[in-house]
Amino acid sequence: MKKNYTSMLDTLSYVIIVIIVAAGALAYIVMYNLTNINITERIREIATLKVLGFYDGEVDAYIFRENILLTILGTLAGLVLGAALAIFVITTAEVDLVMFGRNIYAKSYILAAIFTLLFSVLVTLVMHKKLKQVDMIEALKSVE
Repeated sequence: MKKNYTSMLDTLSYVIIVIIVAAGALAYIVMYNLTNINITERIREIATLKVLGFYDGEVDAYIFRENILLTILGTLAGLVLGAALAIFVITTAEVDLVMFGRNIYAKSYILAAIFTLLFSVLVTLVMHKKLKQVDMIEALKSVE
């Protein structure tokens, strides 16, 4: 019975790794798309700031300030809702013979927050290149 339990936990570890990788990819894709839409919708505003002489760092701070705030709020909300979801999944996955621990350690919260912030920083670095490549003349010429 102990051997079966150990085998089941080893298999469960692989499933958890796949879920974490998929969640990370989803987080990156969602944050990238939201930031891309934000920049695309505000292209004339960004071009105006550049024409007025704002430096790249100032334009980045102006645009990404929203992303930073939303990342922090989303991380906090995700930690609270994630704890509730974890308890639900654990109680649903339990069977009569096996009961899982229901403790969520501080290390898990810290790692989740760090991964979320890393994905946000990665998206910010990728989008910084897009902000630098804004063609000011074309953006200001376009008719809305």
